[in-house]
Amino acid sequence: MLTLKFYQIVTSFIKPIFFIYFIIRLLKNKEQKGKLFERMGFSKIKKPPGKLIWIHAASVGETLSSFPLIDQLNDSLPEFNILLTTGTKTSRELVLERGLTGVIHQYFPWDIKSYCNRFLDHWKPDISVFIESEIWPNHLIQIKKRGIPILLVNARITEKSKNNWIKFKKTIEYLLSIFSIIISQDNLSKNRLEILGGKNILMYGNLKHDSKILPFDLEVFKEFEESSSDKIVLVAASTHPGEEEIILETFTMLLTSKPNLFLVLAPRHPDRRADVIKKVISSGFSSHEFILRSNSLKVNDNTKICILDSIGELGYFYKKANSVILGGAFEKMGGHNPIEAAHFSNAIFTGPNFYNFEDEYNNLINCNGAKVIYDYGDLSIINDNVTIKEMGLNSKNYSYSVGGSANKVASKIVGLLNEN
Repeated sequence: MLTLKFYQIVTSFIKPIFFIYFIIRLLKNKEQKGKLFERMGFSKIKKPPGKLIWIHAASVGETLSSFPLIDQLNDSLPEFNILLTTGTKTSRELVLERGLTGVIHQYFPWDIKSYCNRFLDHWKPDISVFIESEIWPNHLIQIKKRGIPILLVNARITEKSKNNWIKFKKTIEYLLSIFSIIISQDNLSKNRLEILGGKNILMYGNLKHDSKILPFDLEVFKEFEESSSDKIVLVAASTHPGEEEIILETFTMLLTSKPNLFLVLAPRHPDRRADVIKKVISSGFSSHEFILRSNSLKVNDNTKICILDSIGELGYFYKKANSVILGGAFEKMGGHNPIEAAHFSNAIFTGPNFYNFEDEYNNLINCNGAKVIYDYGDLSIINDNVTIKEMGLNSKNYSYSVGGSANKVASKIVGLLNEN
């Protein structure tokens, strides 16, 4: 296919540019120092003896999806090693924070033929599992040449991505045919993948629904517990640039009727802390009115905001809160998974652009566990304690009514390994 040939030629010729690309991202704190060679397919870690399952999860969302599957695979195939590749610093920190048993982490190599082959020569996986929307032509082609079974699980594709791919129908049809099995997370994605030429696609639901309730160590938050007993906690989680300003403006308005309201502002990327601090100050809050989690957990009567610039601690604040604003849907980013917050009996608030989690949000809205915010004045509902409590109970009930995908996907992986 001409499109794939052209892609392979271009990616081969631009190899030197990736070094510059890495340095630029390193300066922006988006890459980890000393990991350039992992991006080129090298590994300092020796492959352990025995069989190996390779799972690739691009960023935080996909990494969270991989955790329930990894738990199931550890139960079903305890003799197998698991290699988990990710593409961002934050996702790597999340993996290390979870301390996953028998899991090796490495950064995903860039999609250049020689890097793919170097990676595969070293790790020699018995099976490859790509999470959600990871379709990398060179990786797929080289995996196929070696006869390694490959799955696309928790598959997700937006309407926009479908329309972009359909311009290259033969190419995407061929790439989808490389997957031994495709398992979609919802019917919308299943239908879109079928339109693009995917065959025999299964739909098992979203792996994220099988995630355990977010863990936290209460002892770590002892100081916050003692100093914030009179605060009503509102969490704004997974926020992006362009959203924090409006959330802070709305929070300021809510304070007039609820002066003990306390905002936990958790940006999707914690390394944006400096940018978020500027926005808090420009919104009229003094340095005495907010804390940075990495500096302190002690609040006083004047403290109004905590900027959560840490990984793995959101569970505690979800438990403390009764209302959660989820970012990513006020701007056109598709939204973020509401199930984690719903587990903790929170009323969920979202913008209208939640196309990455349509089923979850639509079901939560229908059962009155979530509400779409078109005008930030709509958040005045937070003052209605009875309604908020009812929404929280509804969201919790829904969150525990879904699940089971990880066990089904693990069974398919076991079946493929037995066939091979």
